[in-house]
Amino acid sequence: MASPPTSWGTAAQLAGLPGLPTTARGVHERLKREGIRTRKGGGKSLEYHVPSLPRDALTAFQQRHEETLPALPEPDPGALMAQRKQAPVEMLDGWQRERMAARLVVLREVDFRAEGSSMKAAMVEFVEMARAGWLSVEVRRALSVALAKDQKKNGSLSVRTIQRWRRESKAGASALAPLSPRQVGTPVWYQPFMRFYRTRAQISVVEAMRQLGESGYHPLPGYSTVLRYLQRVGLVERSKGRLGRSELISMLPFFRRDTSMLKPMQVLNGDGYSAPVLVLHPNSGKGFRPELTEFFDVATRYHVGWSINYSENKYSVMDALRMAVDYGGVLAIAHYDNGSGVDNRALQDDVVGLKHRVGFDFYHQRPGSPRAGGVVEKGHQQVFLPACKTFDTYVGKQANDKDLLKEVKDRLKEGMIQLPTMGQLVAAIEERRGMYNNRPHRALPKIIDPITRKKRHQTPTEAWQGHVAEGWKPVVIDDSLQEFRLEETRTVRSAEIEFHKMRYQDAALVKYHGEKVRVRFDPKDGSKVWVWTLEEDRFICEARRNASLRPYLPESVLERGEQKRMIGQIRRKERQIEKIKAEARPTLELVPEPGLTVAQEIAAAEEINRLGLDQDPEAPPSPATRTIEGVSRPVFSGPMREADWASWALNHLDQLTAQEVSDLESQLEDPNLLMMLGLDEADIQKKMAG
Repeated sequence: MASPPTSWGTAAQLAGLPGLPTTARGVHERLKREGIRTRKGGGKSLEYHVPSLPRDALTAFQQRHEETLPALPEPDPGALMAQRKQAPVEMLDGWQRERMAARLVVLREVDFRAEGSSMKAAMVEFVEMARAGWLSVEVRRALSVALAKDQKKNGSLSVRTIQRWRRESKAGASALAPLSPRQVGTPVWYQPFMRFYRTRAQISVVEAMRQLGESGYHPLPGYSTVLRYLQRVGLVERSKGRLGRSELISMLPFFRRDTSMLKPMQVLNGDGYSAPVLVLHPNSGKGFRPELTEFFDVATRYHVGWSINYSENKYSVMDALRMAVDYGGVLAIAHYDNGSGVDNRALQDDVVGLKHRVGFDFYHQRPGSPRAGGVVEKGHQQVFLPACKTFDTYVGKQANDKDLLKEVKDRLKEGMIQLPTMGQLVAAIEERRGMYNNRPHRALPKIIDPITRKKRHQTPTEAWQGHVAEGWKPVVIDDSLQEFRLEETRTVRSAEIEFHKMRYQDAALVKYHGEKVRVRFDPKDGSKVWVWTLEEDRFICEARRNASLRPYLPESVLERGEQKRMIGQIRRKERQIEKIKAEARPTLELVPEPGLTVAQEIAAAEEINRLGLDQDPEAPPSPATRTIEGVSRPVFSGPMREADWASWALNHLDQLTAQEVSDLESQLEDPNLLMMLGLDEADIQKKMAG
């Protein structure tokens, strides 16, 4: 039985073998418990040592691979010669043409000597003269070149060599040229070797040859032979299967798009990036990496709009597009990847989507095409990346430099550096954006600099102004902020719209009861929404949040109830405190005496209160009454003091001063006070008149 092509297998390949679970997860857990030897395979997968498996599983694994993989071919000694193909003279290399010409000179010299004798005698004579050194200088030089087996070693001349050259010349002059390595067919060991070498684990040549030997292939090629041939086939060919699709595509030919016929705002190229810098989060106060979104005008390479947000979403894309439209008018096509930032209802819907309302379209590049968004990729390296590098918290271009990230976090903990704010990052980006728009760009035409009088490329600003000078005008939106607000569809119920768990109402919505309308909103301001008709796209109203909400009771009534409840809570807490104090006092063992009656306790409490014996001697007295113009009256305190004073004053008008009467009349104008007193205006007039 032939050996399997490899001694290692993934959990998916081993699933279902005798004695093993039927799922990859089950195989992984089983072999992990049994301690089977593992190694890293392609990507993040693990491979298990097949010979360590039970005999039944090993046998089944070998049979499975014999059925699915073709048998490795045995090397054929005559296959190399059969694969040789002769190229035309114009396709030969320089050293091949030199050998061909030198051999033609030797054959013409032999033919000249054969005119008076036989061809064989002429060849023998020529060989003897060559060995004796009796040939002319020109012929000796040609013979030296013709006999060279390669560029470093020379061969020897014989009659058989001349005979072989004569046979080859009958097929044409190019047949005399030796074969180059690229004309030699693929070695028989190449395809079997590449089955092991082409893996995403990117194993070395030595490891691939070891696995080839374990598979039973014989004889193995030499290590140097393999290296030379791999070098000959080129980087792209030997990288197949070892690199990802996007990496391979970056090595292949590509088309350069011609942008000379485009006008401003016809095509915008945009993308989102996670900023490679730690910034102070406005809410949490911790360091985080904000999401940056930008758009470039392809025709002029002008940086027309950008935004900063906590993550790449519809808000960040819409904000960047709104900035671009504010500057250059309505766009025609937005070139953006098909990610979550644009693949959503807010942008793509045929009714409420932004592209439908504004009147443009999205164009998505093919996934895995590294050059598809070249304009924005290059622009990112000239605007966002330099701006992020100006801060001490820069953590690397792709934020995968673990040493740099650890160093930045350690310096933050030690207080050596501080996190920049969002405002500082915005200012740095705006500065770099201005520098980029006013710097010569290699993708733009050349002009004569008006100051230096030297040739240079246009700046994006100059390219934009050039189109304006030629008559280009932007398509302006009157209220771009209104158009770029997010929009959803809702149904009106009783002049009210329920939107994101909030209610918005306006009287203009009464006649739209039961109908669907468009609701535009600002995600940063939930106090209001803008309502438009669904069909005519006509503005209806600006509905306010909780406009239909009214308090269940007047605030004065609620306030009085809350105050009474608070006073009751305070009294209950005071009684609990007094009880705790009483329980904490030491008990004196005295002879019990008859206690006081309830009437005696009340009389004693009144006497103590009159004499002020229960007050702190160091605290100022709090009189319960005051004397004004010889008249004693109570002093009111607490949260209801105004209402209590007004009630007492209405019953003792004869004891009030002129100023107090004026104050009372002003207070009685408050309807809340009248409600608390339980009186109306007629009752007040009677009391004041009496």
